Amino acid sequence: MDSKYIIFGVVALVVLFVIFYIKETINEKKGKNSEEKQKVKDIVQKATGDSTYQSIYATWEDFSIGGGGRRVTTTNIYSYYAVGFKKGSLCVIPLSFDGGDMSYGETLSFNKDNVGIVNAKEGKNWIEIYDLNQKLVVKLMVGPSETKEDKYHPVNIQQKEEYEAFCTFIGEFMKEVNEFHQVEASGKIGKPLRKK
Repeated sequence: MDSKYIIFGVVALVVLFVIFYIKETINEKKGKNSEEKQKVKDIVQKATGDSTYQSIYATWEDFSIGGGGRRVTTTNIYSYYAVGFKKGSLCVIPLSFDGGDMSYGETLSFNKDNVGIVNAKEGKNWIEIYDLNQKLVVKLMVGPSETKEDKYHPVNIQQKEEYEAFCTFIGEFMKEVNEFHQVEASGKIGKPLRKK
């Protein structure tokens, strides 16, 4: 009797895995030349007025624990961005998804003259931008594949080439800005300066 339940459980897990795999494969195919990917590209071009920027979709997830007494609450805050990048310049455009429609906010433009420190880790996919007073302005992360998983993951975008280009850009931009200001990044999220 017990072996029947085990077999049933294994079969159920296999079926769930197959369904998940098929769903992800469909989402990945949709994301290669998706409408959302084109919208990100259009937003970057419209916001910058410059067709030489490469574009990429980026996100950031902040997690906080709070509460008091016996009650503990956790909060996840999701941020979404259209990002334009080219040698020496980074533009970050906040995105929002109201009713499924992608809209955008005010463009933040960064270069060595208005950025005090770039914190990142070469070869990694995240970056933090600090102003001239070393106050955090924005942090973001890119991925090669974004698929609609739930309401917090609202797009299907495949961006493997853009991802590789942006990871290279992060290292170059960090070096340019930090050498200009003679600072050294820690490579640790939330801790911009390396301690001496």
